[in-house]
Amino acid sequence: MENVSDDGDRDDSDRSGGSGGSSDGSRGSALQTKRKRVVEKVKKEDVRNEKKMKQVAEDLPKDYDSEDLEVEVRNDLKEWDLYFKPSEKIQEKVMLFPNQDNIVVKNINSKLTKDQRKLFRCTCFGYFLDSHPVGFQSQLVHNALHGEVYQKNEKEMWFKFGDENFRFSLAEFAVVSGLLCVGDADLSKYTHRENAFVDRYFCDQTVTVSAVEHRFMYSDFKSDEYAVKMAVLYLVTNCLISSVYSKKVPVEILNIIGVDEYGSFPWGIPVYFC
Repeated sequence: MENVSDDGDRDDSDRSGGSGGSSDGSRGSALQTKRKRVVEKVKKEDVRNEKKMKQVAEDLPKDYDSEDLEVEVRNDLKEWDLYFKPSEKIQEKVMLFPNQDNIVVKNINSKLTKDQRKLFRCTCFGYFLDSHPVGFQSQLVHNALHGEVYQKNEKEMWFKFGDENFRFSLAEFAVVSGLLCVGDADLSKYTHRENAFVDRYFCDQTVTVSAVEHRFMYSDFKSDEYAVKMAVLYLVTNCLISSVYSKKVPVEILNIIGVDEYGSFPWGIPVYFC
């Protein structure tokens, strides 16, 4: 009889789930709810990204050209052929300049005061303050460029990974960079502007990439407004549109920032095509 009673108790416990079963069920339900929320969040983010990419694609400048020299293309290339044959060994190195150490954001965070950082965070570049230094993987970039394929749209880059071709255009760049990539990116209208900011910090001086970094790092800013402007100029010239230290910064870039019109300028366009 005792055996029957024990078996019955066990059966009742199993049927009821017991305290352990109830706890496991609650955890399982909570986990499912959390997963559902994550999936919904990802779906919403995908929809936003698709809308952003479509908007950029529709607004893409028809005649925007890069300052880079034209690359000679082999005459025997067909569409979707690799620029470089798998058997070819490319000796050139991929370089990141001017700041190989990639510490521009770190310098901005350390140089600006607490109040100045708050002002910078309110600019269109504010989210960069939360970014971390990224180790530049030159070999990774080298291998990716080695997989670039020839296609007719000069404003896009396509790469072959495995058996598939993948696009990297201004639309994708808008999503990954967070920069504004829609709007009028014509720099010529900023050529002739009165610029008290530049007159104060670069009077009678050739403004190079190196000069901008030096001014930002070693100036004692009396004005929070000018400190933030210099930080923006430093980020743009030494990180986003980077070049060798000796290169002269275009006067148009100086004026966009100096006259406080950088907040509405579509920086993603010149950054992508530079």
